[in-house]
Amino acid sequence: MPFTSKKRKSTSTVGLANISISSNVAIGTFTLLLLIAQIINGQSNPPQTCPTANDISPCQCQVKKNGLDILCEATDVTHITHAMTVLKPKSPIIFYLKLRHNNLPKLQSFIFLALDIRHLTIHNSSLAVIEETALSSLGKGLTQLDVSQNQLQNVPSSTLKHLHHLLILNLNHNKIAVVHNQAFVGLDTLEILTLYENKISNIEPEAFRGLDKKLKRLNLGGNHLTTIPQKALGIFDNLKKLEIQENRIETIKEGDFEGLRNLDSLILAHNKLRTIPGRVFSHLRQLNSLELEGNLITSVDAEAFAGLEENLQYLRLGDNDLHMIPSESLKRLHRLRHLDLRSNNISYIPEDAFVGYGDSITFLNLQKNDIKSLPAMAFENLNSLETLSIQNNKLTRIPEEVMEPVIDTLRVVDIMDNPLICSCDLMWFPNLLKELKNRDDEMTQKKRPMCTMLNEHREYFVQSMPLERMNCIGKNLGRSAMSSSGGVVVTSTTLIILILSFLCACLS
Repeated sequence: MPFTSKKRKSTSTVGLANISISSNVAIGTFTLLLLIAQIINGQSNPPQTCPTANDISPCQCQVKKNGLDILCEATDVTHITHAMTVLKPKSPIIFYLKLRHNNLPKLQSFIFLALDIRHLTIHNSSLAVIEETALSSLGKGLTQLDVSQNQLQNVPSSTLKHLHHLLILNLNHNKIAVVHNQAFVGLDTLEILTLYENKISNIEPEAFRGLDKKLKRLNLGGNHLTTIPQKALGIFDNLKKLEIQENRIETIKEGDFEGLRNLDSLILAHNKLRTIPGRVFSHLRQLNSLELEGNLITSVDAEAFAGLEENLQYLRLGDNDLHMIPSESLKRLHRLRHLDLRSNNISYIPEDAFVGYGDSITFLNLQKNDIKSLPAMAFENLNSLETLSIQNNKLTRIPEEVMEPVIDTLRVVDIMDNPLICSCDLMWFPNLLKELKNRDDEMTQKKRPMCTMLNEHREYFVQSMPLERMNCIGKNLGRSAMSSSGGVVVTSTTLIILILSFLCACLS
């Protein structure tokens, strides 16, 4: 027995030793795999550290999660060059280098040599010249370049061609007048290009050649364009958003947007358009949002929105000179959800104004028009309406029968700044406010429209009309008539039908 016992003990010890060895091997393997993973993910880089404040003054340095954040502000090229020289021996990852409000008329060659910069901003620094090799060393790391609000008169093409990983280029607020052919060659990874607020009057046909594969957003707003540069834009079959607002475009025609087959958003606001001709957007089959506000539009052709039937959901026609709702043009837009017609000269809403396309509209803005009355069936087809703005018109009455078709879906309603007369017809509004409280609405609750009691020559908040002096008690109670007993909601129309049915049953 003793011999057997010793043998078992020995065997047990060997087993424990094997387990220990196996565990050590497993731990070692795990550690090695972890190290490999860290190397792959770039986590083995030494921690980033800033130079001392005195070394790079007046520039400032902060350590951020992805690298250093360097700011050089209100200084000159001498101090900036010195700061870059101090940084180079440390080989840091500079995630943000922001040069703002400086005196930097020229960006010299190789100023960033041996630096790894991911986001570079040279903003409002009097920059007029970027030497060809100034950015060449940043080609593998730089993903965002912002040279906005400077004095550049041309796209610095020879400098940009080295930036093979650039995703975003901001050239806003410069003095570029012409975008020449091949201006962006080499930037085949670029996704966002903004040229807002320059002086561009001419874009040559091959100006954007090389950007056609990746570019998703192009901003040409705030320039001097008088026509759509179709030949230059026609290569962008992957472009999603095109902004041409605040130019001097007076006319658009069919074919102007040919080639932009995947465009999702088109902004033509604040130009000088007077008419929207037929089929002008017919090539934009994927268009979801169209902004035409702030033009001089007086007419919209019946075929203006042909081709947009399947996808257009947001249409902005505010701040124009329309005298009627262009229903004939809108009828084909059966997916339309957001319709903005504010600040026109619309004086009348026909009963069939929203027939054929109103089922999907959730937002309708008619504020700042000249509307004097609302026909009984004006909103009959707006079965999904959630937000209605009819403020700042000339309405004296808004009868309950007009609002009844939309009362169940409304979440926001604005009737401010109308010359409303206090009457029992307006009782729907305070009743609606009570219901909206249960829908967690805030905007409508804050609105306090006024009405005038003619016989008293006095104004009241619509929510606080003196119903007892208006002989409204017991009549026109609308939707709240039976809410206190069992929660049943009965409109005045329904109540009349019930009474007539009851009388007919008694007579029979």
